Amino acid sequence: MYNWQGKKLLVLGATKLLCQVVNEAHKYGAKVVAIDYFENSPAKKIADESYLISTTDVDAVVKLIQEKSIDGIVTGFMDSMLPYYKEICKKANLPCYIDNQEQITFTTDKAVFKNYLKEFDIPCISEYQPDDDIKFPVIVKPVDNSGARGISVCRNQQELKKGIALALEYSKSKKYLIEKYLDCQEATAFYLFVDGKAYFIAMGDRHVMPVKDGFIKLPTGYSFPSPHSADFAANYDAKFQKMFQKLQIKNGMMFLQCFIDKNGKCIPYEPGFRLTGSLEYILLDKVCGYNPLAMMINFALTGKMTSGDELSKINPLNMNKCYNISCLLRDGEISAIKGIEQLKKQEGIVEIFESYEQGDVLAETVWGKLAQIGVRLFLVPKDKKHYEELQKIIKKTLTIESKTGNMVINYGIVE
Repeated sequence: MYNWQGKKLLVLGATKLLCQVVNEAHKYGAKVVAIDYFENSPAKKIADESYLISTTDVDAVVKLIQEKSIDGIVTGFMDSMLPYYKEICKKANLPCYIDNQEQITFTTDKAVFKNYLKEFDIPCISEYQPDDDIKFPVIVKPVDNSGARGISVCRNQQELKKGIALALEYSKSKKYLIEKYLDCQEATAFYLFVDGKAYFIAMGDRHVMPVKDGFIKLPTGYSFPSPHSADFAANYDAKFQKMFQKLQIKNGMMFLQCFIDKNGKCIPYEPGFRLTGSLEYILLDKVCGYNPLAMMINFALTGKMTSGDELSKINPLNMNKCYNISCLLRDGEISAIKGIEQLKKQEGIVEIFESYEQGDVLAETVWGKLAQIGVRLFLVPKDKKHYEELQKIIKKTLTIESKTGNMVINYGIVE
């Protein structure tokens, strides 16, 4: 489908997640250069070249691009990298899917995002000021962070005070939001942008579970397609299309995390204009026949999102059933990871992503953050019975051990 022979891709960062980018680029012949400010980052071990350069040192990165004749840049899974990515692309005169600062602000500042929702008549979560008559519980979060960092669920004034302090600690702009705590179903909508046109490509139910008092629920996985897909397409897509036009988005990909209340109303609460840590493109590739990650790499190397008929395969309302199981871990030092190779041989398990390796330490501070996700398993079962069988096999086979026992908290999702 793609031909990147003779092309050289720069990956800004070299985390375990970015190994996905390296492997995808290699699949179609590109050479990969990985940089960050750490000696032994995972993606550096599989890249063709790697350098000890900070991804935020714009001038040093641009110099490397010129010296190594790099054809394109891909940034990773962190909102904080987007401004540097945009500046590097501009100085190096390379394709950049971000066209203006407002596109970054829209997806990195939760207060700005909510203002856009209100402007286009899309529901958003009710919020409070500190001196309001607050109806607990509430959620307190920094306006400009992601990955569930700095977020607290508060049930009284004392917890609220601590929650505000934590949110300020994680906020670069020293701003926070106090919102009504919604305990309801969740779903995530995904968009692709190609030459100025927005495509609603999928919606998956986002399954969550509580991990500890005071923390938001964390995802145990996704199931596609969401039964709310048709409602989103009918009642929300047109409004988002107008919003994206105002933002002048031309290329790229985006996710929109949403609550679904008891009346079926969709309430978006978290956007991301970047690659997604949930790695849903693995399932889209297997089930639908197109891969948004590959499209993002193609844009970086050629300036075009597509190289063929990918867009004709988009059909969010008629996807085969598939699942992304996110196994959460408790804190501890990983002494052994068992069962991965056996599970890779199971029919219906199409890919497994491991966040950690033997010897890695999850500190107690990991609780309540997406960093608790230790393994993602991507399932395309034949039917519901097959899916239930796979869940049992996963629970029986997979263990991630520390000196105090198995670190895995959950093994599946229940619809």
